[in-house]
Amino acid sequence: MPAPERRCARAVLEYDGTAFAGSQYQPDARTVQGELEEALNRLTGERVRIHLAGRTDAGVHATGQVAAFCAPRRIRGERYSWRELQRRLNAVLPDDLAVRALRTAPAGFDPRREAVARVYRYRIRMGGNPRPLDRHRTLEIGDRLDVAAMRAAAALLPGHRDYAALGGNDHGRTVRHLSEVVVLRRGTLVEIRVTGDAFLRRMVRSIAAILMEVGRGGLSADQVPRLLQSRSRALHGRAAPARGLTLERVVYWNEHRRRDRADGREKRRSAGAGSSPTRAREERT
Repeated sequence: MPAPERRCARAVLEYDGTAFAGSQYQPDARTVQGELEEALNRLTGERVRIHLAGRTDAGVHATGQVAAFCAPRRIRGERYSWRELQRRLNAVLPDDLAVRALRTAPAGFDPRREAVARVYRYRIRMGGNPRPLDRHRTLEIGDRLDVAAMRAAAALLPGHRDYAALGGNDHGRTVRHLSEVVVLRRGTLVEIRVTGDAFLRRMVRSIAAILMEVGRGGLSADQVPRLLQSRSRALHGRAAPARGLTLERVVYWNEHRRRDRADGREKRRSAGAGSSPTRAREERT
């Protein structure tokens, strides 16, 4: 009997990582990959293997994790659309995991190797006033942070270098490219946004721990470059708790080019606007 005809998909996943042992499959542990594969197996009646764009640790969340898989074109003899499969998947997946988008992917699409950037965000709530609805995705602390000092330290982190001081890698390859580390503040909420081509294990949480140490005054911004130059783990390997971290987005080449073109158009519009009275008023508001 000939093998059933298959087609491949790219899915965008959102999950609350609180009750997961991580994203990658582990025997005898609840994982994102395990739950999604089980749901696909139930719906298709076949074993479907998924591949993820990035590995998130236990307790880490995602709003833009990317998964790829190939499935039969027919489910129990019936053809289906991606929208229909998405609806069916979300009907059987647990409440802390959802498929946000599903579309066709070329055969052989590798969501990990073909990604050009990943964007993470770490959330911190200062001041010691609990926010129950945020407790699973935000680190709540009692003290106040010096956000200006954190921003000064964050500006020293991007680059193409060996980041062994911030994380580990099973193969010993610790050179990475960080394009952006930004500290944002809205009232008592401080967010650290980190963008890079790939990350070491616990790397973003190590960055958050360093910046919080700077914000508390236990470390100065000018000490950060020396921490990065060391082969030993910064802060004795201390990392910020997982619950504050979210994988927001995975970027691929075509999307990256579209974003660059959009940025270029915006810069040209800004340059063409000059210093007109209208623009001046907008800049003051």
